[in-house]
Amino acid sequence: MRWVPGLLLLTAAALSAQTPGEMTTRDEQASFKTKVSLVLVPVVVRDVHGKAIGHLTKDNFQLFDKGKPQEIARFSVEKTDMTAVKAGARPAVSSGGNPVIVAADRFVALAFDDIHLSNSYLPQVRDAANRFIDTLLPTDRLAVYSISGEVNQDFTDDKAVLHAAVARIRPSIMVRTAALNDFEQRILIALQNIKAVVKRMSVVPGQRTVVLVSPGFFTTSPLYIPEKVEIIEQAIRSKVVISALDARGLYTDPRFNVAPGGPRTLRAAEMAADVMAELAAGTGGNFFENNNSMDEGFHRVAAAPEYLYLLGFSPQNLKSDGSFHSLRVSLKSAPNLSATARRGYYAPKKTDDAAETARQEIEAALFSHDELAELPIELHTQFFKLSDGLAKLSVMAHLNLQQFRYHKDDGRNRNQVTLISGIFDRNGNYLQGVKKVVDLRLKDETLAKMANGVTVKSTFDVKPGTYLVRLVVRDTEGQALSATNSAVEIQ
Repeated sequence: MRWVPGLLLLTAAALSAQTPGEMTTRDEQASFKTKVSLVLVPVVVRDVHGKAIGHLTKDNFQLFDKGKPQEIARFSVEKTDMTAVKAGARPAVSSGGNPVIVAADRFVALAFDDIHLSNSYLPQVRDAANRFIDTLLPTDRLAVYSISGEVNQDFTDDKAVLHAAVARIRPSIMVRTAALNDFEQRILIALQNIKAVVKRMSVVPGQRTVVLVSPGFFTTSPLYIPEKVEIIEQAIRSKVVISALDARGLYTDPRFNVAPGGPRTLRAAEMAADVMAELAAGTGGNFFENNNSMDEGFHRVAAAPEYLYLLGFSPQNLKSDGSFHSLRVSLKSAPNLSATARRGYYAPKKTDDAAETARQEIEAALFSHDELAELPIELHTQFFKLSDGLAKLSVMAHLNLQQFRYHKDDGRNRNQVTLISGIFDRNGNYLQGVKKVVDLRLKDETLAKMANGVTVKSTFDVKPGTYLVRLVVRDTEGQALSATNSAVEIQ
């Protein structure tokens, strides 16, 4: 049995028994007040050598919505930890004083556009993908998908399985099916399935990168704009970077292009690549094009930019009419630097539902790897084995309730706290979760006595193995959120 040393375990259930009517714990959908709607704009700034730059401040940026300057209400710069990647180190997670456990940290999904890829492009990208697989670090997890859905290999570190998945990539039979031989239909299917890959990426607990491998396709029609914007919106919300690799390699004179359906002018070749450039720019990714060095390409697009700026603004007098708003980001006092950013967004068609907004925010935090500390919480774990093949894993959220915010009502200090405990396997796959809602109606004298806080306990039945535990806590009064991780190895 593995106990947490020094943990004072005053549970919520015990406190409820001692102070009837002041605290109840139940399963229930929490309700939060809707925050001011922000439009988030990821921006990557690079120097003349293509290196990402991270020293700029908010004052260096100008943001325009439909040509009108906007006040940047939120500004942050995220730095990717490149040390471990460059040095081949193995990032680790400590489990409450227990031995350090290596945890998966980088998740890359290779999405092959087999709807538009032809046999003239496939051999070089398949060979380069296989060589990229051989360079994976112990903390990397890779998935291989085809945009048609015919290949669907989820995240793993088993290189033999990944090689086998890449070998199954070929021009999709979908292209040769009469019912789906419509040009617009194929493009819509491609965009919808790219969105599905991004959605799958949103639930892995680490750095998230989708690599779109494609010869490009034409999306100049207004018919495709909503699909592209939805992909970018979902990726931004889920902290997924979309990068792209142009499978055509070095552009040659299109008049000599014998690939079926290939562009016949240089401008047509560039227009086919626009969708890849747009998805990469809109999410902070890289676009590797017009280059035959596919090995370099895979390594470059699989790496998240070292620095990513996130600008947020609240549109003024925004009409809920679903209209498209073009965006532009420019730099001030930053010579020899260039910025790439998303090109636009859609206004909402109706007012967001508060409960749904809260659910999405909590879910996004659960499936993130970021540590957030807006509420005073601690995460502890303990387990004991029931048999060789079964164990009980307890996740304990210790809350310092004296530092929470409350509103007074009928002489009571009131708040509602939502806790989500989630368990992930060593490959980052979500296994199960427990949600608890704690209603606080504390008397002043009760709150004064709670210097040691209270612990809310969730229990899971698991098999022996290595697990990542994720805890998310959110309250209604402060609308604050904390999230933290731990790793557990049950042998």
